[in-house]
Amino acid sequence: MDQGLAAVLGAFVGVVGTSATAVLTGRYMRQQARDQAHIDHARWRREIRQETYAATLVPITEARAVAREVSRALVREDADAEVGSLLGQLNELIQTIRASCARLYLEGPEEVARAGDAVLRALRVVDNNLVTWKQSRASSPESVAEHIERHTLKAAELAHSVTRFAHEASKALDATITA
Repeated sequence: MDQGLAAVLGAFVGVVGTSATAVLTGRYMRQQARDQAHIDHARWRREIRQETYAATLVPITEARAVAREVSRALVREDADAEVGSLLGQLNELIQTIRASCARLYLEGPEEVARAGDAVLRALRVVDNNLVTWKQSRASSPESVAEHIERHTLKAAELAHSVTRFAHEASKALDATITA
């Protein structure tokens, strides 16, 4: 074989090899950039969801504590002004939770939003029960034990819905990592 032809063939193979390597490297780099963007987006999404879930769970926890204070005040037969003030705090927290639950529908998934709504419904039932208890203290033939029993049942239902909400939120956060 002629040395000139060998040199041309060698140069041709070198150019083709270099070009092919450049194309493959470019594709690999684009895919790697897409993968990294997907990972970054998933991480960002998880952080937003985590903030949203916490912003819902914090007032839920506070509302449960206030509801316990109201029931204890009603058992002790504290003044209506104190009970009324506590019920006002509870109502404000319920409004905060309602706003947070609306945001859950934006951040998703739907299971978390439905679980948040279930907490809100259960909390409203507890609130209504406490208001009824307060209003009927003077005139109701029901005993304090009946009110306590009813409140205990409603508070247990609330606790169950809060546990379900926390479970669904945790499951959604874990799914964001693996997605």
